[in-house]
Amino acid sequence: MHIFTDRKHIIIDTRSADEFLEHHIDGSVFVGFSGGNFKYWLELLLPDKNADIEVIATVTDADKVIAIINELGYSNAKLMELNSAGDVLAHLSTDEFNNIKQSDAPAVLDVREVNEYPQGSVPHAEKLPLSDILQGQLPNKDKQYIVHCGSGYRSVIAISLLKLLGHCKLINLDGGYQQLMAKK
Repeated sequence: MHIFTDRKHIIIDTRSADEFLEHHIDGSVFVGFSGGNFKYWLELLLPDKNADIEVIATVTDADKVIAIINELGYSNAKLMELNSAGDVLAHLSTDEFNNIKQSDAPAVLDVREVNEYPQGSVPHAEKLPLSDILQGQLPNKDKQYIVHCGSGYRSVIAISLLKLLGHCKLINLDGGYQQLMAKK
């Protein structure tokens, strides 16, 4: 069952992944407006078109974001006023990741889809596609994870969802698997 089947209210943060990680608003879910497939992920994350949606957007994108949300058939979307700067969510660069001693390293959670695994993977990474997370399959709540996807967009979605569901020991790998492989 979809994790948001019964959710009637959600805060969607459409800013960049960097902005989301550096100024996270508690309770928000990342669906970046640029650099990803905004329409696809919004509809996948929130199947209920009648849910109340509060939207965090940049001043530049705000009108376009609301127009697209309305175009998709969501009838209860409004811009959210930011009353705080937000909190920094843990993230690390691929250089920092490569410098972690394996004995001290948190577990790695790969949220890419199954068809991406043949491209290679981080040794000993737990594989849990974002699509499976959306269907209610969750990682071990007691573990700390470094989370990655292909390029860093979906891992931020995954972290935001898991944080909303009470998984707070999560670190995003900036740039994802592609950047990690480019540094080798």
